Amino acid sequence: MIVVSRKVDEWVQVGTDLFIAPTDIDARIVRVIVRGRMIGGPSDGLPFEAAHELSKGQSLPIGPFIHVTPVDIRPPVVQLGFDVPRHLPVHTKEHADALRRKKGKGAG
Repeated sequence: MIVVSRKVDEWVQVGTDLFIAPTDIDARIVRVIVRGRMIGGPSDGLPFEAAHELSKGQSLPIGPFIHVTPVDIRPPVVQLGFDVPRHLPVHTKEHADALRRKKGKGAG
């Protein structure tokens, strides 16, 4: 499990086309929004967006291969745990953007 700490509206990128962020963090519940393209299963590649409320330890399946679980909730921060296949990178949005910029500079 990969654990990432996030505040409201701070995104996590899974693979290249899946994004998850908390939109509200309370003492016992976190509301997350998931948007992007489904990874795996019969809906592989299809665009989607969904919002869910999760308590600590409650797992949200995103397709057949990805699960997101709040492992600790301490407003204004939530620690989200990601169970993903090894070939899928999990990055904060800021880190993913920095990697993309670095890769773009290396190509030119």
